[in-house]
Amino acid sequence: MIPRVKFLFRQPHWSNLFWTGVGLVMLGVPFWHVSPTSAEILSGIGGSILATVIVTLTGPTADELYQRFRSLRVTGFWSHRNEVENDQWVKWLRAAQVRCILLGHSHGEWLRDDGFEPALVERLRAGKTVEMFFLDPTGQGAALRQEEEREKRDTRDTIHRSIKKLWTIAEGLGAEDREHLIVWVYDGTPSLGVTWIDNWMIVTHYLAGSTNRTSPALRVEAQADITCPYAVYEHNVNHIRTRAKRLTNENINRYIQ
Repeated sequence: MIPRVKFLFRQPHWSNLFWTGVGLVMLGVPFWHVSPTSAEILSGIGGSILATVIVTLTGPTADELYQRFRSLRVTGFWSHRNEVENDQWVKWLRAAQVRCILLGHSHGEWLRDDGFEPALVERLRAGKTVEMFFLDPTGQGAALRQEEEREKRDTRDTIHRSIKKLWTIAEGLGAEDREHLIVWVYDGTPSLGVTWIDNWMIVTHYLAGSTNRTSPALRVEAQADITCPYAVYEHNVNHIRTRAKRLTNENINRYIQ
């Protein structure tokens, strides 16, 4: 409790509020014999203020770690990505109004979800751009992840099949809608997955030897601070884009086998 008290009262707002409450209660004491009504009003207001401080002291607002996460705009955390309800991912995709960027390895969970294709097509027809980044199945990053996941799945084959399935969806689109779907392959350290919807992201940090869906995930939201997690991940995704290769009809056969 002492660390919580110290943390709360380091914040001028709460310190001032506490002493205002104490002052009003003390000011009400001399009025009991002169003007009981005034004494009740002063003591009542002061008591309410002190009650607010006490309740706050026992809640998350007085927790320094909680406040630190709030200041960084980390607004959610899952110890395993599969703790998120299955249909929630598609709901997030359908809600995209500004951007939808999906960075991962094979996007197998997306492409196995029956709701993914209708949601994707709906967003594309609404004029929203959707970018999907696949780990290059012919690159060194995929070879490394293949070795890490060798007892769980054939990573490169999964990527090939996922790209083929997405490309089939793309071929069924009208020319204008298809322009809004941008597909990339990138070669890099396979350590990060991002679901970026508008001004927030679900970020997954992959673990060697574990399937991606069992990796921890956190939700971060945008703010002005360029050192906040959202800005760091935004920079990372944009950097990957500068080195990625966009898939076209001319090079697609290299990635779908």
